[in-house]
Parts: sequence; structure tokens; C-alpha cells
Amino acid sequence: MPSESTFRHFETTLKEIALFLEEGKRFIIMTHKDSDPDGIGSMLALGRALENGGKEALLVSDEPLHAPVSLLKGAEKIVQDVESGLYFDGVIVMDSGEIKRVGGPLSYLEGPLPVINIDHHESNGLFGDFNLVDSSRSSTSELVFEVIGAAGLRIDADTAENIFAGIQADTGSFRYNNTTASSMRIAADMIDLGANPWQISRTMMQERSLSQLKLLEIALGSLEFYHNGEIGVVTISLDMFNSTQAGMVESNRFIDYPRFVQGVELAVLIRQTGENDYKFSLRSNDRVNVAELSGRFGGGGHIRAAGFECHGPLVCLKDKFLKEAGRYLDGKCD
Repeated sequence: MPSESTFRHFETTLKEIALFLEEGKRFIIMTHKDSDPDGIGSMLALGRALENGGKEALLVSDEPLHAPVSLLKGAEKIVQDVESGLYFDGVIVMDSGEIKRVGGPLSYLEGPLPVINIDHHESNGLFGDFNLVDSSRSSTSELVFEVIGAAGLRIDADTAENIFAGIQADTGSFRYNNTTASSMRIAADMIDLGANPWQISRTMMQERSLSQLKLLEIALGSLEFYHNGEIGVVTISLDMFNSTQAGMVESNRFIDYPRFVQGVELAVLIRQTGENDYKFSLRSNDRVNVAELSGRFGGGGHIRAAGFECHGPLVCLKDKFLKEAGRYLDGKCD
């Protein structure tokens, strides 16, 4: 839980951001690469609320959106390029633990514009001029709810749906241990304001494409167990993606399959992204702080959900990771 001093800092920053949004007129909003429902949902929610308040918001993603996030209310407004010469009062970055993960025109982050960093990752690098970061929150969407309220902006039905979708996704439909009384109350408020839990759940969590099911069939064939069954690993190669015509985002939740195997503490999803480029996604059940573990490899995230990217031969990368993961499981990390 955050300390009293941290809470005071949070409240001060929240007020500063609210004042900044009230005084500004035009903002550019971004989230991380390989965007998810929380990142995109929080972008869309704040963008819509700003527009409801008579502001302008340009929403930018690193690449075109794919299902399910492309099905969120207002997703069609998100662009990948920014017309040169446009003026903005500030840049708002959502749900990105580090600046290198931000998708969109990085020149805006490196320029003179004030940067607002809104996030809930434990490993956040506090790269903004304003940093509203609280790892005790279930999602960035939960923080966006706070920002919208503090700025006196209106939440309509579309805004409520996107906030609900972000919270629902990052709590695993309110099953993960980051689910709190606060996240449940906010979700209930969003239902009162027009969010439809069943429809959002079907769209974000349940509907599957044929390509996704074909990829899952192949991916589960790669399932391996290490460290006396405490580590479960699924590996997806570029050939698997290509043969099934499935995209990276369609495999995001495949990590749940090894995670839910009895006896597994640490679930690992390894996805090939280039010739010798790989993305490791980590989930733990009870003991391992995967944010700390992934930090050993230049990554970050949450206590129970984190990841990192790396380059090199898979055999070597995997062996190095498994040795370090074994140390964490044995309580020998320093």
C-alpha cells in the first residue's frame, strides 16, 4: 500500500494535472506499443472526456489497431501519423512504464511540450513533467477516472465503456489479485453511466478469431515445464504466426494457459518478433515479483505481470532466463 506521503504527492499531482487540463485546449494522447484494452481504453476515455469539455484531443498509436482493441468505442479516431505544424498544449502518455515503450511520434516527447505520465506499473520510470503513477491501482483506466473527475469533465456512456473495459481487462474480469474494492466501485459506477458488462466482456475477452484458435493449437504444443513443474513456458515462433495468419495481439492471453496449470508459479510466454528478437511475457501466481525479475533483463511491469524484450539466439536467452528465474523461485535472488 502507498504511504501517507505518497498519497499526498498523488493528490497534489492529480490537482496539478486537473488544472493543466482545464487551462489547455489541445492535447496529444499516446500509449505503449502492442497496445491493450487498458492502454487504448484509457486513451479513448480521457480523449472523449476532454472533447466533452470543449477541448481537442489527438489520439495516436504506434500502428493500426487490431481486434479486440479496435472494437472499443471511438477507436476509429486513433491515428498513426501527426500532421506537421500542429500545436499542442501538452502530451499525455497512458499506461507506459518507460518512455521507450511509447508508441507514436516520439519527437513530441523529446520536445518542449509538457508530458503527463499516467500509469500503474511498479517499474515506471517517472519520465513525465507530471507523474500520476500508483502501482496499487488495478489499471491506468482507474487512474483516468480520477483525472476526469478532478478536472470536472463529464463521463458519458462511451467514456464509461472504455474505463470499464480497461479495468476489466487488467483485472482479468475481476479475478486477479489486483482487483480491489476501489476498482469494483468504479466499475459499478461505469455500469450506472451506461457501460454494458456482458457486451464489453464478449468483445474484449471472449470472442476469438479462427486464426487465433489455430495459433493456440500450435502454441500449446510447445508447452514445456521446468524447475520441478514450477515454470511453464509457451513459445511462439514467427513461422507459427505466419502459418496461421495470426497477429501478435491475438496471442496476448495465451500466457494464462501455463499459469493455470496446477503447481506452476511462474508462467512464461516467449514470442519471436524478429530474426533474433524475442518478447518474454511473465506472470506469477503467489511468490515471484516478476517486475523485479524482468528488470534483470531490462524490462519491467507489475509484481504479478511483467515482461522484457531481448536479442540473440533463443536457446541462450531461454537458458539465461530460466537460471535467473530458478534463483527467484528458490529465494536466492539478491
